[in-house]
Amino acid sequence: MATKFLALACIRKERSYGDLSPRPQSPSMPKYPRGVSAGETNVEGSEAKAVFSVMGMTCSACAGSVEKAVKRLPGIQEAIVDVLNNKAQVLFYPSFVNEETIRETIEDAGFEATLIQEEGTSDRSTQVCRVRINGMTCTSCSSTVEQALQAISGVQKAQVALATEEAEVHYDPNILSYNQILEAINETGFEAILLSTGKTWER
Repeated sequence: MATKFLALACIRKERSYGDLSPRPQSPSMPKYPRGVSAGETNVEGSEAKAVFSVMGMTCSACAGSVEKAVKRLPGIQEAIVDVLNNKAQVLFYPSFVNEETIRETIEDAGFEATLIQEEGTSDRSTQVCRVRINGMTCTSCSSTVEQALQAISGVQKAQVALATEEAEVHYDPNILSYNQILEAINETGFEAILLSTGKTWER
């Protein structure tokens, strides 16, 4: 009886030691960028831009539906929908998504979408506005405003002059309005006053 008990104890001990052996771990799945979270440097700088004509939008809620649907796709950096001009501009990484997938996603949201070929149209649609900026006291102030303007989607060029307390902003009116530019400046803590706005001249 004692011999049988010892044999069972040995078997249990062997099993317990066996449980301590390292178990193989499955390799982790690769992480793909989702929207702006595409943080890998190998895809940074390879972004592309596509502009779509979106028909059927009637209000800001429609624009919001399109924007949310597009941003759910992997590899989307930014999506801006202009309900007044029936357009959507999308910045994306071609390694993860293409124009056709984006177009189909917009249509799945319930709207008709067509890719716009932009050859030679960007210069014709460029507008420029001059803004008076009150409250700047040093180059750090002007740099803060300039960086904030350059970060806005639709802004092509922004220059802030501390000496004249003015900013000159070149932008795409199909994506952006001068009111949004003024709001962006105000959000940096300075007062923005529109001086003029109009089309840029070709050199």
